[in-house]
Amino acid sequence: MPLISEPFADENLDEIVQFVRDANPFSQATWGWDTGRFVDWRWGGNTVREAADPGWCSRAARVFRDDGAIQALAVREYGDDATCIITPDEDPDTFRHVLDWLTTDEKSGEAGLVFEISDQAEWLRELLADAGLSEKPATGHEWEYDLSRVPDESRVPDGFTIEGLGTNRADDHAGIAACIGAAFDIDRDLTVTLRSIEGNPLFRPELSVFARSPQGLVAAYCRGTVDPVNGVCGIDPICTHPDFQKLGLGRAVVEECFRRQRALGGRFSYIGSAPEPAAGTFLYRSLGPNDVSTYCEWRIADVTPLG
Repeated sequence: MPLISEPFADENLDEIVQFVRDANPFSQATWGWDTGRFVDWRWGGNTVREAADPGWCSRAARVFRDDGAIQALAVREYGDDATCIITPDEDPDTFRHVLDWLTTDEKSGEAGLVFEISDQAEWLRELLADAGLSEKPATGHEWEYDLSRVPDESRVPDGFTIEGLGTNRADDHAGIAACIGAAFDIDRDLTVTLRSIEGNPLFRPELSVFARSPQGLVAAYCRGTVDPVNGVCGIDPICTHPDFQKLGLGRAVVEECFRRQRALGGRFSYIGSAPEPAAGTFLYRSLGPNDVSTYCEWRIADVTPLG
């Protein structure tokens, strides 16, 4: 019996999240998608997008079932070409079916498909090549950290403190937004997205970790996720305000986030980055990863995606 596809629907969200949870750590090692990242996909910036374009999420993700049970998800990450197919293990037949669905000309929407896969996922290379996709190697890294090896404390300059989100969310969000905006040269209002992320049912405010300067400014920031069921964690974004760089604050907030993830049941934490020597990679290597995966881009153009 062929797989049955259906649009992503919020009423099935618990079942969908459980599917992604069961796929960890396989999907993390293959695609870089963990439970926290998937839930953020629905409750992060996409919450704002959904409000502006109702039904966008149901068009951007597709559920594939066999005899009622979910076998795969196809997720369009940003509403452009970036796409991911999540399966719970190596399943070439299911992957081939979903990829064929995505590349069928009958599907309406934007053009192009781009996949980012780990060099650990050798089983996908032949499938993608057979489908006519071309590879661009070394387009990113995934840094894996064993949380049992994290130091018990981090050094910070005198007068700085390391904190997590507290009860004064409005001021904290404003400071975090200013830090992210300055670090990544973003001029839009980021507090909307920060508030939407807190609707995430797996959101943990203590994993939004920031360094506060003696003057009360947010000087560095990172946000973590944790899935205590399988111990897989992630951290994204990580940033330091340009006025406070080279003080060790980025390292301090990440190590504190690691410790908090470990306390919540985390075993391994993952950070994604552009290829070395991109900004941040010196920090990520200095943190002592126990493994570094390389991601490769596979692309096909002029193909209609999810519709």
